[in-house]
Amino acid sequence: MKRIVLALCITAAASLALAQEPHMKMRMMGPDPGEIAATLGLSADQKVQWDSIHQQLQATVEPLHHQLMAAHEQLEALATSSNPDATAVGKQFLAARALEKQVQAAHEATHAKLTAILTPDQKAKFDSLHHEMGHGPMEMHMRHPAPGSRD
Repeated sequence: MKRIVLALCITAAASLALAQEPHMKMRMMGPDPGEIAATLGLSADQKVQWDSIHQQLQATVEPLHHQLMAAHEQLEALATSSNPDATAVGKQFLAARALEKQVQAAHEATHAKLTAILTPDQKAKFDSLHHEMGHGPMEMHMRHPAPGSRD
């Protein structure tokens, strides 16, 4: 009985995860980094550093995004098969979640690097931009839409 309940819970969790917009669309939820840089009034040196940090982020997360897309596709295939194996679905869900955490960690590290090059006034503006958007630092790139929302 416990196995059946566990299998149902895992399948339900996977179904809810799949019902959300997949991460792999990875559409940017905020303004272009160049727009933010212009708004902050970065110096020429800061702009070079800003661009370099964003290029590093791109190089880090692009392969992760491809892996995550494949993981989500595999999860979809496992969860929608005629006889889903709850263990396989659960393992694949956890594998996808681990990739999501790596992407999130890369964004958090990028945020720390970006704020380190800013003056106190620029940092206050930068934090304010994120606050106005209703998201924490770098979460604007990773947030899930709420179930039933149009985001």
